[in-house]
Amino acid sequence: MASTSDSTVFVLGAGFSVAEGFPLIRGLRDRVVHFLEAERNSAYTAWLEPCGEFPEGQFYAGLRTIDQTSSLEFEELLITLSKRRQENRRGDPCFQTDVALRIGCARLLWCLQNAIWQVSECYRNFAGWLRSDGSDAIVCFNWDLLVEKMLVDAGHSWAYAGAGPGIPVLKPHGSINWSGHLRERLSAPYPHWQPLGPGSSLCFDRREPLSNPNKQEVNSDLRYMIFPGDPDLPGRDTDVRWLWEQAERAISDRDSLVFIGYSLPDYDRFAADFFRRFAGRKSLAAYTPSAEHLIRYREVFGPSAVLRQERFDECVYATSPPP
Repeated sequence: MASTSDSTVFVLGAGFSVAEGFPLIRGLRDRVVHFLEAERNSAYTAWLEPCGEFPEGQFYAGLRTIDQTSSLEFEELLITLSKRRQENRRGDPCFQTDVALRIGCARLLWCLQNAIWQVSECYRNFAGWLRSDGSDAIVCFNWDLLVEKMLVDAGHSWAYAGAGPGIPVLKPHGSINWSGHLRERLSAPYPHWQPLGPGSSLCFDRREPLSNPNKQEVNSDLRYMIFPGDPDLPGRDTDVRWLWEQAERAISDRDSLVFIGYSLPDYDRFAADFFRRFAGRKSLAAYTPSAEHLIRYREVFGPSAVLRQERFDECVYATSPPP
């Protein structure tokens, strides 16, 4: 655990949000598919229906094509679909499968997000550990807005990428409330879109940052979320590079790193290499219930890392901070 006098960057993964009902990556595939089948939104429902050469529907035909045994988890599915998409096969239903899964994932997260009237006690306690003067920062790999909601409920000021007063919130994989329309050189009649910070073409609604800008699935393809398998790496994409530069600045300026519910996934080698650069230079701790993930932490960060096999809601940061 970081000293209460240390300035700290908290790195949060899916295991942080699960106590509020958000899904882990493992099991997300089934939840998204069930959500698509239950909601049947007009943005994708045609791909679920029988048509021409796809009597089971294009969505299911694409699933069957790449995963006949239904054994791939969500991240594996999207990585496989991404590789298939690059082959650019004519009439391939996998394209519709990929798009529907992405839409369904975002809409599922919005449904869960909108159901939160007040964050649970463990998140209120966690907010109590954070210093709203900006001494502490958050790097969050989750697309949901639980962190933002938690900070609002606690009365903390916060700003994406530290582009304002309060606690910096860095989200290298994007967010369900971000838009990439400026990346596409598109203008928007809505006057309250604001770039995340100087140098970024990613935007959020500064007036209502926790609201869904795509309620009717209008321009939902401009929602900015990086999924497993997406080729957007800092070397090729200026916005991704900008996001990681802000994260690096936040970590470099603080004393300690605390990972909560983050798995250091094998498919995200860039993230592992990024955090490895700080090994030995920062006080470092990790909290996750997975013994497998703890082994990965030990391999990446060496013997000095403090590792705890605990869920977020079991760890010290889910309890009331000391006075």
